Amino acid sequence: MKPSEWEVWLREFDWFLPGTDRLAENFPLAVEHLLTPAEFRKRVLLELMRPVNGISAGYKILAEFVMRGLIRTMLTTNFDACLPDALRERQPHIRHIHEVNRGRGDYDQFNVYSKCQIVWLHGRAEQYSDKNSAGETNSLDAELVSRIRPMMDASPVTVIGYRGSEPSIMEGLFGQHRQGRLDFPNGVYWCVRHGEAPHPNVEAFARRLGSNFRMLRIDGFDELLSDLSIELAGHDRYVAGGAARLLPDGQAFDERVVERASIDELDMDLALSILSEYCKKLGRAPLTRETLPALMREQGLLFPDSTGDKVTVGALLLFGKRPQDIFPHAVVVLTESGKKREIYEGSLIVQHRRLLEKLETEDVNPQLKLKKRRQHTDQPAYPPRVLVELLVNMLVHRDYEVPESSSIELHPGAEIVFSNPGTLTPKVAGKVTIQEDGRIILSEGVTDQRNSSLCDIFFGISAMERAGTGLMDVGQLMLDSGGGFAFYHHNSESRFKAVVAQPQASAGSRVVARSTVPTGLYVLNALPFSVIPASISVVQLTQPLRYRPPNIDLAECGTFVNRGTELWSFAPLPILTELLDPIVVRGASNSLPRKKIEASEDSKRVLSWLLRKHFEYELESFEEDGLTLELGRKHRAYFAGKDRGVRTVVWNSAQRRGNRREVVKKRADGSRAWFENEGFGYDIVDLSGLWCVRIKPFYMFTGTDALTPLPAFTRTAKATRRIKFDRNKNVEADLAFWASFLGRGAETMNIGDLHVDDLLIDMTFLTVEVPEVGLSQHDPEHKN
Repeated sequence: MKPSEWEVWLREFDWFLPGTDRLAENFPLAVEHLLTPAEFRKRVLLELMRPVNGISAGYKILAEFVMRGLIRTMLTTNFDACLPDALRERQPHIRHIHEVNRGRGDYDQFNVYSKCQIVWLHGRAEQYSDKNSAGETNSLDAELVSRIRPMMDASPVTVIGYRGSEPSIMEGLFGQHRQGRLDFPNGVYWCVRHGEAPHPNVEAFARRLGSNFRMLRIDGFDELLSDLSIELAGHDRYVAGGAARLLPDGQAFDERVVERASIDELDMDLALSILSEYCKKLGRAPLTRETLPALMREQGLLFPDSTGDKVTVGALLLFGKRPQDIFPHAVVVLTESGKKREIYEGSLIVQHRRLLEKLETEDVNPQLKLKKRRQHTDQPAYPPRVLVELLVNMLVHRDYEVPESSSIELHPGAEIVFSNPGTLTPKVAGKVTIQEDGRIILSEGVTDQRNSSLCDIFFGISAMERAGTGLMDVGQLMLDSGGGFAFYHHNSESRFKAVVAQPQASAGSRVVARSTVPTGLYVLNALPFSVIPASISVVQLTQPLRYRPPNIDLAECGTFVNRGTELWSFAPLPILTELLDPIVVRGASNSLPRKKIEASEDSKRVLSWLLRKHFEYELESFEEDGLTLELGRKHRAYFAGKDRGVRTVVWNSAQRRGNRREVVKKRADGSRAWFENEGFGYDIVDLSGLWCVRIKPFYMFTGTDALTPLPAFTRTAKATRRIKFDRNKNVEADLAFWASFLGRGAETMNIGDLHVDDLLIDMTFLTVEVPEVGLSQHDPEHKN
């Protein structure tokens, strides 16, 4: 239909305002005269507000800005759901979406300190409260204006996509409250599309505000937000230290303050490592140790008051050194066949990693050979994603107010039962069907977050899927693999149970149809750096360090790379230039972004060298444990014997504590005695943009003192004989030992030196999933 066809019809009404420049002004008039009664009006408006092509890019970027704390309150005259829908896509990182004035007198959620707040200036169509007719848009509710106007006066106001024709906004909201030109002292920035003339109401408003008003020409809403996204890349509210909250954002249990806990009870190295990964995956500003507290306040993990930062339940559960001191029930009890009992404790991050290692073992999830018509597949008894989902569901969604532990019951060859304390949340309970035997029948889209801060972190580091998909995926994956599943909730027990049953393999006769390609999980011998300083100091010297004045103490400089008249270090440039002042060329010394360093192969090699020196500096601290660095440029370390004899190390694995490992073994007696010493080679590598320490276990063969290496030709002969005893399983066990030993049982290894705190290694080796599809050698189609 052409505009000329319906415009002729509209001209028949005496309320119609002619002219293409006034076409938009006819909308409230059309609503008032044509959309009656109220139910018809609601139906038409709800139909109009459904975006044909989905949520636009501009709204998605706006939601990202809210997540990053750059925008907090949005006032809108629109009645569509694009804005709240875009914000919901960013949950759980946006914890609470406060909506104000959805209906008459709906001000309960208004809070000037809210992190995410929508003010519906003209109400919402769903509640029949929208104000879109001519009479309704003449004024705003006085109480609404009295609440939001002080906030607008105290903040810069940006107007995008609003023409300015309605008296309710231009006179009610933007009306003069002060004499002269004192209104909106932080400025009003009014955006107008290129080629469009501002409305006379806007021109009058600009004249009244004078220098407090700026008109900006833009291409459009989406285009402006896209440009701002590029311009504001790397900017976050927490970086500016503005993330402290004056009021708690919610009353969820994990957001409550633990009065008897202090920040000293948190493993801040682990928090920095995990939250750095969180920021990287969400595209937020790089995190440093200085900005870490601000981010934790923003996330509700720390709560500031006059005495300092208070620790919340969520922070203690996620990053506590010993959270069981306050929450002794926050553990997972794992039993096998009702007998063997293991208790997994520590922070939720630690429990997640340790339990994941356990669930990935061959004992828990063995390979089943399932034959098809023309080929066979080896698939695990349980799809790995199923165990991951149920484990995360257990840790993140359990009710930590209930003083009971979670449990995992292993029944080899049959099923695994995950059990959590707590009732269903009211939101979920009202939307699912519970049968007489307690079985839960799930529906798509049914979701709730009992612990918002825990969900935020686990989802941010990709340990869990978007809310509402996990358990549905579990059911589908189990059916696809030929197994079974069931979810139960009994009010009498107040526990949630998830049961997954493996396929019943009978001599390989059962056909299992899988819609996904089977994968194998392989462990790489690489420990990733989780935190590296964002800049490197390059100090130019007037002369080499060996000719430095005697009053310069290099020990105060920390770890560095000496390149003649150039010194590279992670230490801040001002500190280095002050310490080396007599021989520094200040104008030629710079602090360079790490990304710029990594763009040059030569500079990248120096960065690798610097990282290796930090790692070696930390290895020297293991001297009391018998670890010694091999002389020369070997980049290897090995255990020396204890008192010229054997050495045993006690260490803890994911499956067992107190393991005894003989790391130096005696292989002969008398004058011809020699020893077999465990060790590892190391180098720093860049794996597709991820810096790692590559560990290569080896055996050093030493003489009668259990320290001095045997001659090279003798070691080569013994190494050749020794290698036949190594198997893949042994290599994986070796890597697990070295990760535990070097990390001293912690999740991270801090190899920072003097002046450098932000240099952490994650003590979990990288893993990679590889598709595994193969044909049996006896299948006909495998013949030549």
